Amino acid sequence: MNHPLLAEEGKAIRDPVWGYIHVPAPVLALVDTEDFQRLRNITQLGYVHLVYPGARHSRFEHSLGVYHLAKQFLARLLDSDPPLELADEDVRVFIAATLLHDIGHYPFSHTLEELMPFFVLHEERARQIIEDSDSAIYQVIAEQFEIDPVRVANVIDYKNKDREIPPRDLLLANILSGTLDPDKIDYLLRDSMFCGVPFGESVNRDRLAASIKFDPQRKRLAITSKGVSAVEALVFTNYLMYRNVYWHHAVRSASAMFKRSVQEILLHPDNQLDSSGFHRLTESELVSILQDEQQRLGLENSAALLDGTVHRRLYKVGAVIHPGERKQDLMHYLYDLFHDPNKRRAKEIELCEIFGHKLGRPFKGHEILIDIPGFNKTPEVDLKVFYGREIPSDKTDPLTFDDPEVTRLRDSLLHNFEDQAKIFRIFCIDDPELRALVEQEAKRHLN
Repeated sequence: MNHPLLAEEGKAIRDPVWGYIHVPAPVLALVDTEDFQRLRNITQLGYVHLVYPGARHSRFEHSLGVYHLAKQFLARLLDSDPPLELADEDVRVFIAATLLHDIGHYPFSHTLEELMPFFVLHEERARQIIEDSDSAIYQVIAEQFEIDPVRVANVIDYKNKDREIPPRDLLLANILSGTLDPDKIDYLLRDSMFCGVPFGESVNRDRLAASIKFDPQRKRLAITSKGVSAVEALVFTNYLMYRNVYWHHAVRSASAMFKRSVQEILLHPDNQLDSSGFHRLTESELVSILQDEQQRLGLENSAALLDGTVHRRLYKVGAVIHPGERKQDLMHYLYDLFHDPNKRRAKEIELCEIFGHKLGRPFKGHEILIDIPGFNKTPEVDLKVFYGREIPSDKTDPLTFDDPEVTRLRDSLLHNFEDQAKIFRIFCIDDPELRALVEQEAKRHLN
């Protein structure tokens, strides 16, 4: 299919990861909307820049990178054997969705999404923006792409339980989101580059792109056997980035402090902030608004937490829940705290009371914070590998990526990820006596 939106034509934008990205007129019209331009001021990695100062890249260039890579993938899939069969309209829906997949992001990356129920997933926010008939994005999609904006929202927000996603839109969603998707590939390579860590350099991006194939039975992306080593490198890069970058203890500390600071404001009975509009703010705008509200409400504890993230006065690790200590009852409890921030806050206040009493000090309830990484993050690889004539004699094509004949990476990596990357921590203020007590006793109070 020679689709004009897949051609390397239009305005050329120079990108440090992919080189020139060509943006035709309809795509450029989306880029020029106010909502998309806002992404220039939404950092890709939130508080990672406190550890890796170069990590100041934004959701704006990441979205352009995903669009560029997705366009290449789609062109290859349409020419694959067997080919992916799409209507002209489907291509336009897919291209719009690739560019807008992060349009609903709040400031500071995914941090605020963990403050349920004040905030929702950015995919749901994206749907609200795209389906708003008064928005510029809606107008561009309807008039210049000549498609129904609801379809674009479906591809991005395909897990929404309140919507029935048509098969055509679900097919496009499975190409955009999955084990091997343009989103993941771009952010791993881009984040690695801007953090100055070498992990992404091991990914053979040309071999990866050349091995992309369409799996007609599962209706999603697959690879040929020639791409196995490139996918292994990508999966391993994902693990290394979580262990060393995304879930670095200082990043998690700042994120925990910021969430609790915002939570104190939103729970105050006289709070005047409308959290439903936070997705339209830049990060500097949000910090300024939060500071004004803290001052108006006299929230000294909340202000101290926020100032700590601004000036890098971060809480220290008091205790770590090691893999051998993660009994089933404890994990159920932590899972409950992760999905109910108010319960987590209550437990933090309780711990402050317990240890304040032991130390003979009047703690205020914010000196200890519990950090729980996302339970849904795991290096699972749901991918089919096509061998063709090279298939092992006793096997049937295609194989699954975790088949021993393909790779044994998954087995060892799953354990490493759970043991070395997904670390549950209890943070506290930089007080030697409190840290020592938290290290000795805090974990037995987690029930």
